[in-house]
Amino acid sequence: MNYTSLVTNIQNFLEDDSSELSTSIPTIITQAERIIYQRLPNLPCYRNIDTGTLTAGTTDYTISTARMIRNVSIVVSNERVFLNHRVDSYMHDYWKNSSTQAQPEMYSTKQATTSGVIITLAPTPNSNYNYFVDYIKPETGLSTGNANNWVGDNLENVLLSACLYEASAFLKAPETLTTYKAQFDEAVTLATAEMQRTYQAEYDGGI
Repeated sequence: MNYTSLVTNIQNFLEDDSSELSTSIPTIITQAERIIYQRLPNLPCYRNIDTGTLTAGTTDYTISTARMIRNVSIVVSNERVFLNHRVDSYMHDYWKNSSTQAQPEMYSTKQATTSGVIITLAPTPNSNYNYFVDYIKPETGLSTGNANNWVGDNLENVLLSACLYEASAFLKAPETLTTYKAQFDEAVTLATAEMQRTYQAEYDGGI
């Protein structure tokens, strides 16, 4: 479902061609997409990878645009080594002297900023290791300048029901609000089940 058809469906389903609704539809779609991201953060379209090279002696790194960090790994002797996730207090207690350097074993999420998420490594890197950070961020939302995205193309029921739910709240229409809230919850449940099948290995777990 592209942006144009989504706008048309919202108006048709709610039988409302008012200028108030038409003007607010872009915001309604944005709000709906945010709810979908918060309810289904593990959708494949939200997964991204950042790569780079650590600097010996530097503990903090900013992962641009990241909202949540899934895992962090470094390359040691041509092998990918995953770091353990720990809280800041544990990191500081474990590696009290940040000037001492060794191979990193763990990371913590230090801070979220407008530029991304800052992670801290411990021990302080002793070499310029290549790194991989798997992280999650929302995909580019639908708009007049972005007609299609993964959610619109693959989870039409989730997107439309979320938009109708948000639009009903905007219109202060309790009778449709309840209906579309229930439809959205059901669509999320079905999408969650689909994700579980997607990420489950058939060889190990069956279908």
